Amino acid sequence: MNVLPPHWETQNVIIQDSVLDEVGQLRNVFNACSYVGKWDKTFTVESEDAFVQMVSKSQSRAENLKESFQMQSMRSRERPEIIGYFHLSYGVSKPAIAVISMLVIHPDYQKRHLGSEVVGGLTEQLKQLGDYTSIWLQVYLKNWPALRFWISAGFTTIVEYRGDKIHTEETQASLILEKRL
Repeated sequence: MNVLPPHWETQNVIIQDSVLDEVGQLRNVFNACSYVGKWDKTFTVESEDAFVQMVSKSQSRAENLKESFQMQSMRSRERPEIIGYFHLSYGVSKPAIAVISMLVIHPDYQKRHLGSEVVGGLTEQLKQLGDYTSIWLQVYLKNWPALRFWISAGFTTIVEYRGDKIHTEETQASLILEKRL
């Protein structure tokens, strides 16, 4: 199974496999986005150990290609610090499907179209690999900014509905969205 190259670039963003030395920065980016937690239960403040585990899992994939998880860090060409990251799972849901399980950009870099640029580049990278027919992701219905972002990025097919059937302040529901390659 082919995976993204360990280093690739878009016009304004440098993307590369995450390494353990970046754990603190990755955690800071994610925790800066914890305001989304009121709409999406996956956004809770995370420990450094959780990031060590994710990066280690991604690095072990590089050594053992049977693993299906890859985490990549994003840097702006303007500054050296990490501005975001994403992780993908390959062929877990179905053999020809890549799943974006997380994509975050630090709030200081949001609304600059960097996320759209990375998703466009990611789409092109996966097309070039030739192993995948589509990309899936899960988005929570209360997370309107994420819904708008992903729909504008071409994730317009609903694969599945998950969650509670009754809407309240405490209930959660999400959609699995697909973008065909």
